[in-house]
Amino acid sequence: MKLIAKGAVALTSAAVVSLLPATAFAGTAGSSKTAPVADVEINAPGASAQARWYTLRHEALGPGKRLSAGIWKRPSGVRVMQVKARCWGNDSRIRVDLVYRRRYALGDKTAKSGTWSCNGGYGIVRIHNAGHRDYYANFILDKKHTVEYWVQYYK
Repeated sequence: MKLIAKGAVALTSAAVVSLLPATAFAGTAGSSKTAPVADVEINAPGASAQARWYTLRHEALGPGKRLSAGIWKRPSGVRVMQVKARCWGNDSRIRVDLVYRRRYALGDKTAKSGTWSCNGGYGIVRIHNAGHRDYYANFILDKKHTVEYWVQYYK
């Protein structure tokens, strides 16, 4: 075993790296002991981070009775999407339509719709197995209110 420098990394003939101080190996010049190896956690190939919700868009619209969020593109590989929306006033209800655009001039189709009251709490309209490229959301209210919404995807 060679001692490189006091307090530096010590190497054996088998090229085992130790993170112990050099003083731990001072008396082992002719011995056959090997240095202990530090525990290192290595991620397996293909291991990925845990899936979570990502916000694609967040803004406020209005005040108005019929509001629409602009078109957004579904990110590649995403299958679960949702629109969270809320309004205030306690005197009306909101309907949220999550709409996808079909190709080849086939028009638009509502994938999911939800209705809840304008009490400041948000409601969620979520779709699974999303496969189309372009989406948008419509917000229909009984009375004029401001709508705050989030477009999110799970990946």
